Amino acid sequence: MKITIVVDANPIIAGLIGGTSRSIFFERRFRFCTTEHTINEVRKYFPYISEKSGIEEETIEYALSLLPLHYYPKEFYKDNLKKAEELIGSIDKKDVDILALVLSLGAPLWSEDRDFEKVKGITLLKTKDII
Repeated sequence: MKITIVVDANPIIAGLIGGTSRSIFFERRFRFCTTEHTINEVRKYFPYISEKSGIEEETIEYALSLLPLHYYPKEFYKDNLKKAEELIGSIDKKDVDILALVLSLGAPLWSEDRDFEKVKGITLLKTKDII
């Protein structure tokens, strides 16, 4: 049985650039999930990823499509948006959707974002915790 992990934008970006995060995505013991909102946030960083990796943005989009990520629409986690807003909205509004998905799935969150360290009641995984 696979362990479900919700993935924030920063490990996805790191995975697209290369390195440890990329290899973690292809470990068979995990099932990775994220929000459509997070994927749109990642796409905003394509110019940065292109600059860092020397790869064209179209190729980065293709690489993103190859990452084994299940995308959840807002409809799936909408019942937890209010609670997520209360927990992290005053710290960073961009994190509300991903936290709502964490609450909906009851799964750990893979993120390097230190803002989540302030949220009680969730399991936060850093890349070093997964390797």
